[in-house]
Amino acid sequence: MIPKWKDNRPASLALLVLVAFLVMFLWAKTSLAVREARHVGRADLVEHDITVEGVGKALATPDIATISFSVDTRGSDTAAVQDKNTATMNALLEKVKALGIPADDIQTSNYSVSQDFRYDPQTGQSIPTGWIVSQMVTVKVRDTSKTSDVLRTAGQNGATNVSGPNFAIDDPSTLLAQARAKAIADAQKNAVALANTLGVRLERVVGYTEFAPGGSPVPYFAKADGLGGGGALPTVQLGQNEVDLNVSIVYKLAD
Repeated sequence: MIPKWKDNRPASLALLVLVAFLVMFLWAKTSLAVREARHVGRADLVEHDITVEGVGKALATPDIATISFSVDTRGSDTAAVQDKNTATMNALLEKVKALGIPADDIQTSNYSVSQDFRYDPQTGQSIPTGWIVSQMVTVKVRDTSKTSDVLRTAGQNGATNVSGPNFAIDDPSTLLAQARAKAIADAQKNAVALANTLGVRLERVVGYTEFAPGGSPVPYFAKADGLGGGGALPTVQLGQNEVDLNVSIVYKLAD
């Protein structure tokens, strides 16, 4: 017998909860059965996507050149060697500034004092012979037409080593934006082609990454002996700098 509410409230409440649970259970089972019937013979529905890549390149003529040169001085007295090295470098820098290179674009990149040695083949020992003072300066040349002049000036005024020029774009953001736009367009084209081949539809972008491959430019390098003596330097060729950008785009596919 079903208990009446007023006669046995606890039992009536328990029975009511049980009935509600059975109703919810039967509804869930029925709903699941309906969904399974709709997808008989079809793969399970999961969120699926494809990933495509694109490559973009942008070219521009370099607008700055970086040149490094050093002065090495040898002698037996440390202080005297330092004084001589400083005098030579300061005189050289004045010549460079006279070309129109501002002081803000000249930076000391290394200064060292070390003991000098001579190897004695008779004894197999290294014998101290004095001291070496080396000072290196890096110059940023914003007017690239002056690149050859800076190289020649360094070689004719006491520099013992000269390296460069390394050409670059002072503000590469515009070039990078151009490469990015081309890379994204390339990836979109690849995505459409792949979707057509697979017979699927693209819905929206759900992921994006980009990578700029690095590369070190090969610098022009010459000993100062080859730059001095009033000889003319070959014309410096600027060429073009290239910015490469790879992108990877993830597309969610439409169901």
